[in-house]
Amino acid sequence: MEDRETEKELKRLNAITRIHHSIGTNLRLKEISRILVRELIEIVNCDGCAILLIKDNKVEILAESGFAKTVGKSNFDLGKPAIDYIIQTGECISINDVLDSTITSCLPEGCSMQSLICTPIMENKEVRGIIHLDSLKKNAFDKDDIELTKLLANEVSIAIERSILYSQILDISVRDGLTECFNRRKFDVDIVAEIANAKQRRKPLSMLMIDIDWFKNYNDSHGHLKGDIALKQISVTLTHNLRPLDRVYRYGGEEFAVLLPDANQDAALMIAERLRKLIENENIEGEIKSQPNKKLSISIGVATFPTDANRNTGLIEAADSALYRAKRAGRNRIGLYNNTN
Repeated sequence: MEDRETEKELKRLNAITRIHHSIGTNLRLKEISRILVRELIEIVNCDGCAILLIKDNKVEILAESGFAKTVGKSNFDLGKPAIDYIIQTGECISINDVLDSTITSCLPEGCSMQSLICTPIMENKEVRGIIHLDSLKKNAFDKDDIELTKLLANEVSIAIERSILYSQILDISVRDGLTECFNRRKFDVDIVAEIANAKQRRKPLSMLMIDIDWFKNYNDSHGHLKGDIALKQISVTLTHNLRPLDRVYRYGGEEFAVLLPDANQDAALMIAERLRKLIENENIEGEIKSQPNKKLSISIGVATFPTDANRNTGLIEAADSALYRAKRAGRNRIGLYNNTN
């Protein structure tokens, strides 16, 4: 009996060593979660295992093994009694006869788990997630199993903290500090990925190149501080009036680029016209004094993959050419690309 316990303890210690070695300086939360789930399945006598993240009042499954099969297609939300209890108390739930417990009523129909461990993942005294273990057998888990999940919950909490910080740093590196739009570096990466995706799915991809008309006049008249405020105001209007999949980038100076996945030329033209009208109707301080047409307006160039170009540099050149077409035609309008520009 002692030999068996010693062997079990060594197995756990080896697993913890592997976990520390595997996650090390890893900053990707889902990858860390997959490692922990794999190790828990290896160490603990369980049929289902999952690491759940609680974020924005929703429950997200970061990693799982056997869990989806056990619970089926049930949605997990903060209204579930067991999850709500853990969030309210920050305490672990351990049940060795689920069908004879108070949580049996909240289990999905057809769920056959008999034993259960749910351990909270804490960060700054707040429940940020749950480690879930279940078994089809009664009395499947012992005190050591509970202690192990608590230990690993601490590992996940550290990983969550690091991952959030890492995400914030990444976000800073791909966003423009003034407008908070994505920056040129991010655009250069995204346009390659979006064109590859459009090719694979045989879908169109449109691009808008946007320039603020006579913006130098505005800066010269009001100063760069007011110019920054105007840039911010325009960027907010652009960002808040696009589809969820669309992305706005500060391309440089007073220029913005917009990528419109799955949008053909007609759809892109409708979106561009809506944005143009919104900016034209926006009240921007000082525009009457400084702008030739008494309004701070935008010109937009529209180009579409694959009709106007079949690669990223070609699409940028086409959108840029269409923009200058709009500016030559008098500004505050939309230009379409054609190969006779």
